[in-house]
Amino acid sequence: MRNVSPENNKIFWMAPILVLAIGTFPLPIGYYTLSRLVVCASAINFAYNFYKKNNQTNVWIFGFIAVLYNPIIPVYLYEKIIWIVVNIITIYLFYKNKDLN
Repeated sequence: MRNVSPENNKIFWMAPILVLAIGTFPLPIGYYTLSRLVVCASAINFAYNFYKKNNQTNVWIFGFIAVLYNPIIPVYLYEKIIWIVVNIITIYLFYKNKDLN
């Protein structure tokens, strides 16, 4: 199995932060579907890497994020302000754990 360099791993914390920050603006529904895909994939990557490191707390946190943002069976919170708060928390979690991943 090939090793992924830290430079290649940056995409898994930078991409969700970028799409979530942009998602605070009013955009077409298609953008939010794309953002769910990006955040869910990145959260799965984080959860898997934490699983390999036996960090169960972060496995659960990023597993929850993957479920919350999954594009297949979307979770609807119905209020934009609630999603903005959730997005800010999610941005913080990705940024806080960027070096641990």
